[in-house]
Amino acid sequence: MIETDFDIVSPAFHADPARTLERIRATGGPLVRMKLPILGKMLLCVSHEACGAMLKDKETFVRDPANAGSLTQERIIRILPRSLGLLALNMLGKDDPEHRHLRGLVDQAFQRRGIQAMRPMITAVADQLLDGFENRREVDLMEGFCRDLPLSVICAMLGLPDKDHERFKRWLGGLSDTANIGAVVRAIPGVLSVVRYLRKVARPDGGAKPDGLIFALQDAEINGRKLSEDEIVSMVFLLFGAGQETTTHLIAGGFLEILRHDDQRHRLQADPAMMPLCVEECLRQVSPVQLTKPRWATKDIVFAGHQFRRGDSVAGFLTAANRDPAQYDDPHRFDITRHPNPHLSFGTGVHFCLGFQLARAEAAIAFERLLARFPDIRLAVDPSSLVWRKRVGIRTLAQLPVKLS
Repeated sequence: MIETDFDIVSPAFHADPARTLERIRATGGPLVRMKLPILGKMLLCVSHEACGAMLKDKETFVRDPANAGSLTQERIIRILPRSLGLLALNMLGKDDPEHRHLRGLVDQAFQRRGIQAMRPMITAVADQLLDGFENRREVDLMEGFCRDLPLSVICAMLGLPDKDHERFKRWLGGLSDTANIGAVVRAIPGVLSVVRYLRKVARPDGGAKPDGLIFALQDAEINGRKLSEDEIVSMVFLLFGAGQETTTHLIAGGFLEILRHDDQRHRLQADPAMMPLCVEECLRQVSPVQLTKPRWATKDIVFAGHQFRRGDSVAGFLTAANRDPAQYDDPHRFDITRHPNPHLSFGTGVHFCLGFQLARAEAAIAFERLLARFPDIRLAVDPSSLVWRKRVGIRTLAQLPVKLS
């Protein structure tokens, strides 16, 4: 097994992943061991085939380390403050049958609000945000649009009052540098504030709007089993984080790619019917979620040429999988006509992203409204001067300054 010192969290990597990915590919194997901040040494699947196979094999590679003989996570959760420990109750850290049950309850709640029915609301939110740009020549899309659109949409979906949007931004703003243990510690008070707030609104009389997901989660029931208050809080925190942050970086990173490639942009403006293909290519090229959550081997097994022992951990490096030359022609080229496009940006297998339809809809509407309102929009700075955050597993722009005309 090759062990490397490749840097996949620095701003330089996020600005231009291609060079590092080619060096990783040159190691020749589908698995590479790397040292990551906070996480330590991790075995990563870097090929599309290995990544997909690992994520689909729910019997061999599990999310809950206790199912692979490790009690480390359970012990860590036990010493955490209860408000933080309960966040681990969400379905991302569970395996079947518990995962299937939790997923079923959330799917049941999600089905009450079809994504197609939400498109007018998403469009209205986008237009309202863009109204604030009128008579301005230069703006930062990251703060004024890319972050606020998913934030407003997920708050509306959850049934939270509009007045609380700014509080959420303030509470969670400290999580902009998860590669820095000090920054993570400093963000804890904000996370605790969110948990306290969610615990309040998760109660039947907590003030959640009756047409929102929180209300639906309270009512969801399978075989007489309903979600507990702790499970609702944990699930809402997951939905908020997954529905807001990842979509923010898909919109920002995707629109940057559109602005950087005039030929693709003009093609899209000439034929708006290409928008679905464009969104898929943005998902592949940007890979806003760069790493999957770790999985643990339940048994001794040889996988992708590597001997795993029970309890060994592995994660999927989605950025590398999405630019695997064995899967894609010219994988570093941004091409909105690319089809088929079997990217893994939403994962695969039983933990396939619950909000994939919402993310696609928000990105499509964001790109369409930006180009319709400001057809001559362009970057206000050279792309090489854009600032990227140092993050573990998330590709994050600090700002996206644009000229509107």
